[in-house]
Amino acid sequence: MKVKIRVADPAGNITIFVMTPLERSQYAEAANQLLEQKKYKAEQVGFVEEKEDGTLHMQMMGGEFCGNATRSFGYLKSLMDEKHPALVQVDVSGSESPLDVEVDLESGTSRTTMPLPRKIVNLSVPGQGTCPMVCFDGISHMIVKGPRRSDAFVQEVLKAARACETCDAYGIMFLEPSGDGMEKCYRMTPVVYVVETDSLVWESSCGSGSMACAVYLADRKADGTYVYVLRQPDGQIEATVIRREGKTVQCKMGGKVTISGELEAEIL
Repeated sequence: MKVKIRVADPAGNITIFVMTPLERSQYAEAANQLLEQKKYKAEQVGFVEEKEDGTLHMQMMGGEFCGNATRSFGYLKSLMDEKHPALVQVDVSGSESPLDVEVDLESGTSRTTMPLPRKIVNLSVPGQGTCPMVCFDGISHMIVKGPRRSDAFVQEVLKAARACETCDAYGIMFLEPSGDGMEKCYRMTPVVYVVETDSLVWESSCGSGSMACAVYLADRKADGTYVYVLRQPDGQIEATVIRREGKTVQCKMGGKVTISGELEAEIL
């Protein structure tokens, strides 16, 4: 069958939005088939659903939350609205409440509020020590200091994380200083595993992973606003953490976005 799609590029984290209605039972297979079509260079798939009240919902391929897809969806909604609003509210999987997306079509950027993390715990990985795990609804991110490590190491961390926390998706963010001497600027290499599709992808950038790193870096700091720049394989994301009374009370992240016109894709 043929489906209508839009291809978004939020800081290199290529995301396919399926605009044609499908049954949710079809999502995993449809996503896998679209990801296999190399011409799109996609790393993830989201499905745009129309709710009974006529508003739109974006459901990620595994029901997980994705920050880059969220801000891209907000950008898409602004594009599709003849008024092109600068502030768009989006309803997305993995978030219990709607999120605000700030869109600047002229500069080609969007920034979204993010769900607050539920907790930060130290994850014990047998034979590898411990690493912080930042847990959001729908996705948990492990933060490993230093450059990218082996696939075997990734599998050990994922195994420990899945035994500790049940989520729709898990990310491992390899985090190190940027090397250029800029304060609050880091290099991040993300890999994400989605349970429903059994897919492990070394992503070009990761929005929720960027937010997890920023939350971790700001944890236990004094009240205030902390802005971090996360440079990733194919893009850059700015993540902002606001702390009050010793707690993280607001998270935002954003960067560049481009979205294709409507395309047609073939799936079985």
